[in-house]
Amino acid sequence: MAIRLSRIGHVALRVRDLQRAKKFYTEVMGFKVAEEDPEHGNDVFMSLGHDDHNDGHTFDLVQVEDPQTASPPPDRNGVGYAHIAIKVDTHDNLKEAHDHLVSHSVTVDRMIEHANQRSIYFADPDGNRLEIYYEYPTARELFRRGRGDRDFIFTFDDPVPPWATGVPDDWDPETTAERYHRGTVRTMEQSS
Repeated sequence: MAIRLSRIGHVALRVRDLQRAKKFYTEVMGFKVAEEDPEHGNDVFMSLGHDDHNDGHTFDLVQVEDPQTASPPPDRNGVGYAHIAIKVDTHDNLKEAHDHLVSHSVTVDRMIEHANQRSIYFADPDGNRLEIYYEYPTARELFRRGRGDRDFIFTFDDPVPPWATGVPDDWDPETTAERYHRGTVRTMEQSS
């Protein structure tokens, strides 16, 4: 018999400076502190603040034992998580999140359209990788039909592609997005 999981409950993230991380995740990211527990290693339990009755805490900050000797987050060849992704409801919310991060001097280092969503990538003060993304309403259909293996850099001046609202009958995961984006592929320096 398989394990019957219902959802991911929370992420626990080790940080070098608990107060610095708490400030970043509340003031920049908008998390709400649900509980601070001095009896449990001073962990900070946080939520998105939308539905704490059902969501409880979704994000926990845990102080490393020794900030001076703490290892860095994994790089692209390190074992461990690659990033933590946080979903927004609309493309406008994604733009607002981007502008908010930039206004708080957070470097957005990648803005990628993955055929089924648009994502912005950045790091917290400890270098932990984060993603905020807007998933198109058609994402499940795109996954079913195949979304291809091609990512595109986007800017907020680029219109959301037409398959975000309706997957065309002739959708081809290898060519449709490529044809649509032909001539729009750019480097991050060009998209900033």
